[in-house]
Amino acid sequence: MNYCHTIGSSVYRFADLKTLLAKATPLRSGDVLAGLAAGSAQERVAAQMTLADLPLQVFLSEAVVPYESDEVTRLIVDTHDLAAFAPVSHLTVGGLRDWLLSDAADTDALARLAPGLTPEMAAAVTKIMRLQDLILVGAKCRVVTRFRNTIGLPGRLSTRVQPNHPTDDPRGVAASLLDGLLLGGGDAVIGINPASDNVDSCIRLLTMLDELRVRFEMPTQSCVLTHVTNAMAAMERGAPMDLVFQSVAGTQAANTGFGITLSMLREAREMALALKRGTVGDNVMYFETGQGSALSANAHHGVDQQTLESRAYAVARAYSPLLVNTVVGFIGPEYLYNGKQIIRAGLEDHCCGKLLGLPMGCDVCYTNHAEADQDDMDALLTLLGTAGCTFIMGIPGADDVMLNYQSTSFHDALYVRHALGKRPAPEFEAWLERMGLFRDGGERRLTSDTALSPVARELNSLVPASTSLARTALWEKLRRFTPARIGIEPVGVSQPTESLLSFQWDHAQARDAVYSLLEAEAISVKIEDLGLPTLHLQSDASTREEYLQRPDHGRRLNSSSVEMLAAEQANWDVVFVVADGLSATAANHHAASLLAEVLPKLREWGWRIGPVCLVEQGRVAVGDECAVRLGADMVVVLIGERPGLSSPDSLGVYLTWQPCLETLDSSRNCLSNIRPGGQSIALAASRLLYLMSESRWRLVSGVALKEDSGMESNQPLAELPAAISASTTA
Repeated sequence: MNYCHTIGSSVYRFADLKTLLAKATPLRSGDVLAGLAAGSAQERVAAQMTLADLPLQVFLSEAVVPYESDEVTRLIVDTHDLAAFAPVSHLTVGGLRDWLLSDAADTDALARLAPGLTPEMAAAVTKIMRLQDLILVGAKCRVVTRFRNTIGLPGRLSTRVQPNHPTDDPRGVAASLLDGLLLGGGDAVIGINPASDNVDSCIRLLTMLDELRVRFEMPTQSCVLTHVTNAMAAMERGAPMDLVFQSVAGTQAANTGFGITLSMLREAREMALALKRGTVGDNVMYFETGQGSALSANAHHGVDQQTLESRAYAVARAYSPLLVNTVVGFIGPEYLYNGKQIIRAGLEDHCCGKLLGLPMGCDVCYTNHAEADQDDMDALLTLLGTAGCTFIMGIPGADDVMLNYQSTSFHDALYVRHALGKRPAPEFEAWLERMGLFRDGGERRLTSDTALSPVARELNSLVPASTSLARTALWEKLRRFTPARIGIEPVGVSQPTESLLSFQWDHAQARDAVYSLLEAEAISVKIEDLGLPTLHLQSDASTREEYLQRPDHGRRLNSSSVEMLAAEQANWDVVFVVADGLSATAANHHAASLLAEVLPKLREWGWRIGPVCLVEQGRVAVGDECAVRLGADMVVVLIGERPGLSSPDSLGVYLTWQPCLETLDSSRNCLSNIRPGGQSIALAASRLLYLMSESRWRLVSGVALKEDSGMESNQPLAELPAAISASTTA
């Protein structure tokens, strides 16, 4: 159906509903990248005027992604509640905005409406809202969920303690967890992003968290944010699984890129429910989303990223989750360019999710290659707190030392609770007071001597018994186990000046690392000394600015590089690719050293190893083209990860079996945080060799290939499991 709007002598035409939605979206870099954004500010407002006049009934007759080919669309259509929709069925999109802002749309009315709204309706109405509208409507929506405590009650703001560690060292995880508990965090969930998808490692972390929870009688829930297939494998082995986690997207194709289906999520939920671990409720699922995920997977079907994000909430809604979290600025500036776009997107996501009946939280975050900083995050955090956001992240010093991005700290949670009069979940608040971490007396705040609390005394047993309970000595000991910014004593509810300025300095270094140059000649000399030829290639991104804004260009080689590969011998078992990625410093420092550890074993096993491709301005997927053009069965990409504040030189490794130009991310295995203070070169080499041999033997990679090597963080290369040799020679 064609939509048009006349303003004076100008007529604006929009070919279909998805085009209209895209053109009406407030400016963001992801829609520009996809070629979907309005061509001018006037066209954008004309599209918004057209959208405002559109009857809501249209959304029930025109799908933005075809029903026949997309199970997310089928879910949306088949579960739509016409009775709930009836009170607003006569309205236009603009009329819905006016009704949502009116007194008639109170908390109860919005709860009744939620099953009657489609994600596209929610996306449409938020496109024509101001920020204050998004805040006011979000604040009126109330979604309460329960597992071991009650989340989402009025006047409450929960936090997820995120005690990540670059090598999943349980001591480092426990140290960051202690920091979060002492500062009142953790009522939403204690959630770890594992550095490895090794199922054994995930079970160890789950077991540790559960033992601590039981020992302290904490009324909260824990989660290791591993792939849903790993979660099911862990449950089958008796792991103490509270919540099942999965990232979800708004199209079937994007979810396929995540390696999931709706039936898989249903099966995992049923398994978790059967464990009956909740004490006050049975909301057992935890979902994360983010604008740009479908575009990143080339699975957007010409639909704008905000509408697709809202469709992801339909997926989440189907499984009655305890928590849904939009990781708003996590992917990068190619999707949300700067702080302004991140702030707008965070408030849109929160409002859409709440309108659809979800317990929405937000990871108020950015990466160090985006045009954003902590001032932007302070603004979004405060606005979300006002809008009734269900939960936020709590990360030591706002710096995630494993995922290498910036979020909100435990201190930020104290700030927003203090400024807006928010409190933790009631069961958790009572526990904080019982443990001596909070005291009652008008304003809830930390006691002055938290180091002497029962929690600190118990967790102190994680380090040698001789350690003093004095706060300074305790943190000095615990900092040996993690590079995280733990033990920052609050000044009121904020960080002290020294910590603040240290963060700013490290942020400046990380920003500079993004623009570091690949030292191709120096790397070539080192690799050729190892007995392999090198090829110096260039992606189709000619400048750093183009590389940051056009990831599609960084995934393909330029014409001269294609010609160079055409002249090379083909037919190899494996090709290694070294790319600068987001930190050439990492590739400069660590790529040749890792190859030096791996190549002798591969030669011993008789592998045919092709020339090493050194690619400037390269993304992970550029390795696929290198392998295809060189006729390789496997590609291993060594690439600079986005720089974190404590890790401007972190190397990532991506392995793909039988790569093609349309390889899905779910077909890759990843090893991350290879750097001093993270995963050692020796350990990374051992794990990579295991994955390479298993991939070649099983003829798979990615979600279908689990890393079950059993290697611990200190296992040397010489102690590789015998299974490697057996599978290689079989």
